[in-house]
Amino acid sequence: MKTIKKLNGSDLLEILVLAKDLIYKHKDQINQLNVFPVPDGDTGTNMYLTLESALKNVDGIKQQSIDQVSRYVAKNAVLGGRGNSGVILSQILQGLSNGLNDIKQCDVNQFGSSLESAVNASYKSVSKPVEGTMLTIIKAFSDSWNQTKEKSDSFSSIIPQVCERTQQVLLDTPNMLKILKEAGVVDAGGQGLIVIFEAMKSYLCEQEADIENIMNIPNSSEISLKSFVDEHSDEEWGYCVQFVINGSNLSHDLVKNEVNKNGGSTVITGIDNYVKVHTHSEDPGSILTSCITFGDLMEINIENMDKQFEEFSKIPEQEINENQITSVVAISNGKGFDELFMNIGVDAIVSCKNTINPSVEEILDKIDKCNSSDIILLPNDKNAIMSCEIAIQKSQKNVSLIKTLSVSEGLTSMIVFNNEVDISLNIESMLEYIKDIRFTSISTSSRSGSMNNIIYNEGDYITISDGDIVISESDLFNSITKSIEFMKPVTDSYLTIYWGNIEDTNIVEKKLSSHYGNIDIEFQKGGQQNFVASLVLE
Repeated sequence: MKTIKKLNGSDLLEILVLAKDLIYKHKDQINQLNVFPVPDGDTGTNMYLTLESALKNVDGIKQQSIDQVSRYVAKNAVLGGRGNSGVILSQILQGLSNGLNDIKQCDVNQFGSSLESAVNASYKSVSKPVEGTMLTIIKAFSDSWNQTKEKSDSFSSIIPQVCERTQQVLLDTPNMLKILKEAGVVDAGGQGLIVIFEAMKSYLCEQEADIENIMNIPNSSEISLKSFVDEHSDEEWGYCVQFVINGSNLSHDLVKNEVNKNGGSTVITGIDNYVKVHTHSEDPGSILTSCITFGDLMEINIENMDKQFEEFSKIPEQEINENQITSVVAISNGKGFDELFMNIGVDAIVSCKNTINPSVEEILDKIDKCNSSDIILLPNDKNAIMSCEIAIQKSQKNVSLIKTLSVSEGLTSMIVFNNEVDISLNIESMLEYIKDIRFTSISTSSRSGSMNNIIYNEGDYITISDGDIVISESDLFNSITKSIEFMKPVTDSYLTIYWGNIEDTNIVEKKLSSHYGNIDIEFQKGGQQNFVASLVLE
């Protein structure tokens, strides 16, 4: 084993590429560690997609210094971060980059300082940091590194000890966080970081990654493996065109205006003399031709995009209201919900395929498309809140967040929205309207286990309310009736059930309508992928 005392930009890229590949290969195992046994490709998938975004078009920077490489991948990661785990990972990379500023090659001491910066950035990214999560794991890795570096100046001799100690901290996360112990899992995001650290050890020590030794599984003999669904295809027309312009004193607005002559959904970012262009166009050649006068074009990537957007684009465009002063951007994950949001007055939708895990870039794109300068953002899932908060920080518009935790909650809040009213008054009325409304969701369980004294088996219908599993039933009708009783309807209650992506609901609808003669029930097609039904009681 060779002794490595300095890391350069190429080394960092090799480590991250290996980490991305390992996360991809083992994403299903990481997903199984999610606290809620909902089959929703969550933590492992999000961390993979974030690393994939971070490493887009890196061939041209392989020979650059470690500070330049880390800054480039961090910027891409921040824009492409998916879900809470992906956003936190992007902040770790951002903090690491801050700590490597002006460093061409880093030694073990400089890397230790950059890890401390990564810890600070990750903790600051969370409004209420909780121990027992991936925050604890990055801190344990940093602390162990900075303790061990006093005994050696070699990366290859330090990393095995640090990985072993950090793995022990991961195994202790159920003792730090009650919900992990009840679910019988270690923290999923922490497990993902352990895989990344194992990739670093594999590269530095020139050995195969020992995944079997570091990977944990839920405390259940009945695990349902969910096949990976690629969530990273674009959802609009034409081609996705991405490239970097290397030029001096470039105006982002000038570049964007030029690109928008033949493109749309354009996002312009940059650092130093590099301007990153992301746009959608039916004629990618015209985009490149129009920008070649700005400077040298680098890392050109042109991808044919997903045709699924064609169906969504058939929804009639809303007429522009000249008196409109406030707009709404909603995040959704079903064609039925998409149409309902458009019909009720949402200006732009971040439409997700399976789970609500949009990237910051996607959210910024929709914010930018709104005609108003004042925007209300509806995340409609706890996993989208962090991405929304970062998008708000980066947007030039006045964007406010209403932390809706389900698509049905976001849809209900829109009932009192008025786009001709001031944003603050809209937020006040929307929050007031939904505060006494009950929301629950029903999903099928992807594994067996227990939580809050509720025992569930793989395949059971589990009801989730306010972040807790409250009911488990093997029969769909019983599951819904018990969920309704849990919501405590009264005589004049109005119940809306949004069906997920399931068939043959007519029999259940008839039984429910006859069973509840004292309350009004409306049925809608939400089309959400991973939830059987979402219930709203007004």
